[in-house]
Amino acid sequence: MTTTAAAKPGRSRRAFGWIAAIVVILALALTGAWYYAANRLDASVRAAIEAAAGGGTAIGCDNREVFGYPFRIGLRCAATGMEVPAKGIRASAGALRTAAQLYQPTRVVAELDGPLLLDLPTAPPLDIRWRLLDSSARFSFDGLQRLDVVVEAPDVALADPAGARSPLLASNHLEAHARRNGADLDVAFSNSGIAAARPGYEALPPFDLAADLTVAGAAGWMAGERPGNTFGEALRGRSGTLRSLALRSSAPGNPAAELSGPFAVDREGRVSGRFRVAMSDPAAIADLAGRFVPEFGGLAGTLASGIGMVGRQENGQTVIEIDVKRGKASLGFIPLGRIPPLE
Repeated sequence: MTTTAAAKPGRSRRAFGWIAAIVVILALALTGAWYYAANRLDASVRAAIEAAAGGGTAIGCDNREVFGYPFRIGLRCAATGMEVPAKGIRASAGALRTAAQLYQPTRVVAELDGPLLLDLPTAPPLDIRWRLLDSSARFSFDGLQRLDVVVEAPDVALADPAGARSPLLASNHLEAHARRNGADLDVAFSNSGIAAARPGYEALPPFDLAADLTVAGAAGWMAGERPGNTFGEALRGRSGTLRSLALRSSAPGNPAAELSGPFAVDREGRVSGRFRVAMSDPAAIADLAGRFVPEFGGLAGTLASGIGMVGRQENGQTVIEIDVKRGKASLGFIPLGRIPPLE
């Protein structure tokens, strides 16, 4: 009995020793795997930067560092930038931090600090700031599946060489989402509390804007196959379904409008489709649309004038269907005007 009792502490010590050894082995394996992955990540980023430079695009990532040991892995840069001299494009921003959990490497989160200073050949220099900019990307074996971007308090202004800022657009909260849906692409966007101020124009009352649509056959955009330099150019030659394009103003009475329906865009950017339009206080919406996007002012005014006469009432809104053929909008046989080509 004494011998048995004496053997128990020995077995316990051996069991503890085996457990400790397994823990050490696992820790060493985790450490080795993490540093291997970190080296691969750094090498991939370096190769991507070099490949971009070979194509005429300079990408900056100051003080590049892989971090996150032991359970996360990510890349951070003290400052970021991009320049494409051949196209006259230049952009610079603050620090970038990206990370993925080792147990969920297909989901990558990122955070970018402002300001973003943007020079484009088609627009004046912009100074874009925000309180917080977060993004999340989900990948699978065939590439990017979903991308989500959330921006708190975005603020867009014209950048003055002397350092002054001329406000253009600010809002409370912005979200943008894109995901593959088979061969199609689902896109959603919302921006609340928008305060827009066009230089030389009266400031608009704050408003909310949201869109939800599917672009047929555009899943490849998630892999970088999007043609053109703008969303409008990418839509040329495409079709899809606009589930909702909604605007709501904070002006007295809270006027609102919503557009929905199937659409197609030809190679010249001209829109075709049959759209359901629902409005409350059409005159106020037409005034807002015309002041924010003057190119649509004439069409909005004509639509507001006719909607009260031929529209039907649904849930406190006036509803009509309009036809658009190659950019020409009509209400039955009544012409409403022309929609400018998408750019």
